[in-house]
Amino acid sequence: MSPSTLSYVVGMLAMFVGQRILNGIDLWQMVFTAVGAAALLVGAVLRVRAMRKATNPGSRLGHRLALILLLVGVASLVLYVGTTETFTQRLSLDDAGEKRWLGLSRSLWMVVWLIGTVPLLVVDYALHSSPVMVQVRRVRETVVHGLVAAMGLSMVFPLNYVATQRNDQWDLAYFKTPTPGTATQALVEALDKPVHVRIFMPPSSEVAQELRNYFAKIEGPQLSVEIIDQAANPRLAKALVIRDNGTVAMTQGDISVLMDEPAAKGEGDGEDTEAKADERPRPVTTRLRVNPDLDKAKKTLKKLDAEVKKMLIELGQGERVAYFTAGHGELNWSQQKEMVDVSIRALRARMLDLGFSIKMLGLKEGLAEQVPEDASLVLVIGPRAPFLKSEVDTLENYLTAGGSLLLARDPRVIAQDQAPVEDPLDDLMTHLGVKMGDGVLAAERGVKPLTRSRADVFNLMTDSFSTHPASSQLAAPSNAVHLLMSGTGFLEEIPEQANGIVFVARSLAVAWAEVDINTRFDSDKGETKEARNLVAAIEGGGEDSGWRALVSADAQIFSDLGVGLSLGNQFLIDDSLGWLIGAESLAGTTQNEEDIKIEHSKEGQQWWFYLAVLFVPLGVVTLGAVRLRLRRRGGAAR
Repeated sequence: MSPSTLSYVVGMLAMFVGQRILNGIDLWQMVFTAVGAAALLVGAVLRVRAMRKATNPGSRLGHRLALILLLVGVASLVLYVGTTETFTQRLSLDDAGEKRWLGLSRSLWMVVWLIGTVPLLVVDYALHSSPVMVQVRRVRETVVHGLVAAMGLSMVFPLNYVATQRNDQWDLAYFKTPTPGTATQALVEALDKPVHVRIFMPPSSEVAQELRNYFAKIEGPQLSVEIIDQAANPRLAKALVIRDNGTVAMTQGDISVLMDEPAAKGEGDGEDTEAKADERPRPVTTRLRVNPDLDKAKKTLKKLDAEVKKMLIELGQGERVAYFTAGHGELNWSQQKEMVDVSIRALRARMLDLGFSIKMLGLKEGLAEQVPEDASLVLVIGPRAPFLKSEVDTLENYLTAGGSLLLARDPRVIAQDQAPVEDPLDDLMTHLGVKMGDGVLAAERGVKPLTRSRADVFNLMTDSFSTHPASSQLAAPSNAVHLLMSGTGFLEEIPEQANGIVFVARSLAVAWAEVDINTRFDSDKGETKEARNLVAAIEGGGEDSGWRALVSADAQIFSDLGVGLSLGNQFLIDDSLGWLIGAESLAGTTQNEEDIKIEHSKEGQQWWFYLAVLFVPLGVVTLGAVRLRLRRRGGAAR
């Protein structure tokens, strides 16, 4: 391999290490990127010098093509910039446009890199194997062969993109309609008005029988079930806005109110009849589409219990509106998917499944004046900037009036030469009866190894829970789950306060509070190992204006990182949300027979990825080249 090509390979390897492996480590990423750029420049200069020194047409043509291919490889790095988050954000694309752009750019830069690199290596080998004189024809044929190989390899990337967009699957797994979970059963028992379930399906349909078997287990005084053929009951179907078979309609209220309206308008005493009809409560209906064909209905039937639970929540509990505060650097769901520690997509999705309507509440929505009257719950998740005093006053007034609040904060680490930043949220916590302790909890045992470094001492796990409606599933011995916290603080109870406080989650006794963040336990500095409070369920106010609040010393406990890696974090969401709005039945289990998608995390799996897509193919090519060279030497010897 010539010095020019060797410099090119080293430069590309340095750029790869800097941009992909050391991403997030700013200093080393900059160093490796600079080294890579310098090596690429040296490779180009050496190739120009070799081209000028070439004495025959074949060598000059080979070096000229090698220089062009080297520049093509460098051009692929320019295309790679288009895949970075900084460049993508400047394009101001919507979600669909961003997805298309990333799919195109991520495939294109690799294709261009292969088209430049593979022929370059082949041409360099041809020049190196015949340093005195190279035939022009051989150079041209070598370039063509290299381009064919590069194009063949590059087909992997667009095919992979197409495969991800057209993810056709064949269901070879077993099929089973789930049984009603404890949460669904509790919701049926909590119904204060009868609910009628009408399954619009042909009676002979296999899907109708699956649905009937499911609902038979929760049928009772408050819930009745019948199978109806839409064609045989057109008037009822019209009243329920059912156009054809393949719908499950769940109605609370008297459907005759709708069916009697046409007749009432035609009677002589029409005004009195219409007035009486208007006085009767209007029925509320929720609908679920289920394909009458069993093969097409399997996907819906596998998650039937979750869908029925959502419908019961909508009927029995009414509309729930949750407001997320904004404008203070809170965790949100608009982050990049890779930023799992600051994204709350999973929390938002779970709340939508539980029947919540999600809205934002910032200054422009009136946070400094009044919480909207339709608010069932206000969530403050991981603010990184102080609130205004008027905003905190609004939250206190909302609580005093009988509201519900979920407050999740991150610990504050203040350097010795810095003054603490005042945050009115501290006053709100004082009103609740708790305060944040000093430091970040760390432990050397009972942690989640996410980075395989000393930083893992901050990834705490705990199974210490109190028996409380806000932790009913967490504390159940049969579940045996853990909470995952990443960089958590801890809570301390303020003495002589009147609120009812229950600490539903505590750290293990092996944890200590890090103040200097050196990841080491220093007893000489006053650090002690003991169990500390992590999550508090708080109640206050009188009977007419009782309020509830859940306070967490860790915001990442609700992030995609915690929810994605720990079933306990998922249970905490269900338990706490149900308790906050007074619907503890939401915390029950939901049966789901849907196939679970197996996902591999980046940690521990990236080297397998590189081995499969890079090292193995290169190894095969290397072995083939060695074998070919040995055969040629053997032929020359004979």
